[in-house]
Amino acid sequence: MNSDVTTWMLIATTVVTGVGAGATLDQAIKQLPARHRIGPSAYADYVRAADLGNGLIWYPILGIGTTLVTLATVLVGFLHDRNGATTAGLYAIAAGLAVQLGASVRAAPTLLGLKKGADPAATLDKFARSNAIRAVAVTFTLAATTYTLAARVFGG
Repeated sequence: MNSDVTTWMLIATTVVTGVGAGATLDQAIKQLPARHRIGPSAYADYVRAADLGNGLIWYPILGIGTTLVTLATVLVGFLHDRNGATTAGLYAIAAGLAVQLGASVRAAPTLLGLKKGADPAATLDKFARSNAIRAVAVTFTLAATTYTLAARVFGG
């Protein structure tokens, strides 16, 4: 039964990490590059309206929720299901989450600087670097979560 709990928690973690990966990759691949076409001031206006508007509710819910679900999954997995594939996957998930959190802790205050009148070009460039690290980390975490889930479901 504990094994079933781990599997269901891995499913939940895969789903929420997938949503987070989608949001982060959308920003990294599509949104942030647009600042070079429309200019940093226009893009900063967009950020103030979107990311510093409804995003101030959406991103914390997504980030904190994903973190809590992922941490719970790692903890339950380590406590109840210590086989080779699961253990390796849980370490990878935890490492990916740690890098995501580090990048997020740097990225969020950087973007909030736009509310306080920070230089748009420098602020957005700094945010883009942190977001790129976060995008790699969340993609890695999603891959690790998917691998661990597949190993549990299909054996491994």
